Amino acid sequence: MRSSCRSAIAFLLALSFALVVGCGKSETLYPVSGKITDAKGAPIKEGVITYVPDESKGNKSKTTAFGKISDGSYTLSTDGRTGAPAGHYKVTLQADTPGMGGGTQVDPNKPNVGPLNPQGGSQVNPKYKDASKTDLTKEVKSDAPSGHYDLKLSP
Repeated sequence: MRSSCRSAIAFLLALSFALVVGCGKSETLYPVSGKITDAKGAPIKEGVITYVPDESKGNKSKTTAFGKISDGSYTLSTDGRTGAPAGHYKVTLQADTPGMGGGTQVDPNKPNVGPLNPQGGSQVNPKYKDASKTDLTKEVKSDAPSGHYDLKLSP
């Protein structure tokens, strides 16, 4: 009986080790950096860009890549590592820039001058916030040429 108990324990330990090692495999990530501009060619000053796997184009990954937009440039990270797995993605943005929309603000020192953001609206079209509505797509690949991940937004 001890022999079968030891065998069962050894089997369970081996199975547990195999599962842990198998789950520890990480996808190969490829560098993804680019520039992002609005419809007029001005850089998006700040925000967050997200690459969401596009299942309609065969990307079955459950991993989403994120990047901070700073002065019109971004670099993606996935699970704390730089880069993104290969595949097709829908691209979404969160980029509400002060002075480009949101609530109306009035300078309390100059109440008769008017709002600080008279134009209203966001720096980017709201469609870019939703993966089901965005028309921005990119394919992450190992041999992407320079500029492949640059994006120009439409109005």
